[in-house]
This record gives sequence, structure tokens and C-alpha cells, in this order.
Amino acid sequence: MRIVFTLTLVLFSINGLLAQQQILSKEEAIKQALENNYGIKIAANNVKIANNNKHILNSGFLPTISASGGTTFNIDNSSAEFSNGTTAKVTGAESSRYNAGLNLNYTLYDGQGRKYNYEQLKTTYNLAELQARETIENTIYQLFTVYFNVARLAENVALFEESLQISKDYKFLKIV
Repeated sequence: MRIVFTLTLVLFSINGLLAQQQILSKEEAIKQALENNYGIKIAANNVKIANNNKHILNSGFLPTISASGGTTFNIDNSSAEFSNGTTAKVTGAESSRYNAGLNLNYTLYDGQGRKYNYEQLKTTYNLAELQARETIENTIYQLFTVYFNVARLAENVALFEESLQISKDYKFLKIV
């Protein structure tokens, strides 16, 4: 008796929890999938990277500039002997040297290499956009497949319950 009571209580609890669940619409499912799918986020970041890289400034059309600089500081002790036989000693002699350099390089002609690099960067951007679109479409396709399978299974459950009820009603009518 106690087992039947516990089982009944569990079934009513599960039924109450299922009744409280919110029905997920197709639009809400798409919204959540687009916001939370990591593949879509990665594809969007790849599009941003390709968009940044596709500019003409990244294709080698600009000259390159490099700068360098340095300093040297010395404190030396030295002694010198002259040809007349005298010697001179210097202690704590300070010396410093500074240098700087600036280089500007520009290739005048590279066999249209910069133009092809620029075209390749634009093509890479277009490819990244298409890959992002493909990722989004595949995600939505998979989402709809699962969504409609759940809907089909829910409808099957309802049909089975209706068939069971009809069978019970028919059995009851046959007995009476």
C-alpha cells in the first residue's frame, strides 16, 4: 500500500513538473542557438579577423621603416709612454658614444605580388563570410531537425494516448 502511495506521489510530482515547463517556440530556439553556439561565435570572430586583414595596408603596399639607437659609456684607466721617454697616466677617464639609425625600405616593383596579396586577403574575407553563413545554416538545420523530431514524438505520444483511451472506451462499450 505504501509503495502504491509513493509511486502515485512521484507520478503526480513528475506530471506537475512537466506541466510547468515552458513551450519553446521555433523563433526562441533559433535565437538561443545563435546566441549560445560556439561554432557561430568562432565563425563570427574569423570574419572580423579577415575583415581586419583585407585592407590594402596589410598587403605590402606601404614602405617599411625601422629605427635603431644605442649608447656606450666607459670609464677607463690608461697610461701612455711618449717617444721622449715621458709617461702620462689617466685614471677615471670617461667617454660616451651615441648612435642612431633610421631605415626606410620600399619595393618599387615586385611582379604584381602586392596586388595578388591584396586580392588573396579579399578572397579570404569572402570565404570567411561564406563559412560563417554555412555554420549558421547548419546549426539552424540541426536545430530544426531536433525540434521537429521532438514535435513528432510528442504528437505520437498524444496519438498513442488517444488510441489507448479509444481502446478502453471500446472495451467498456463491448462489456455493457
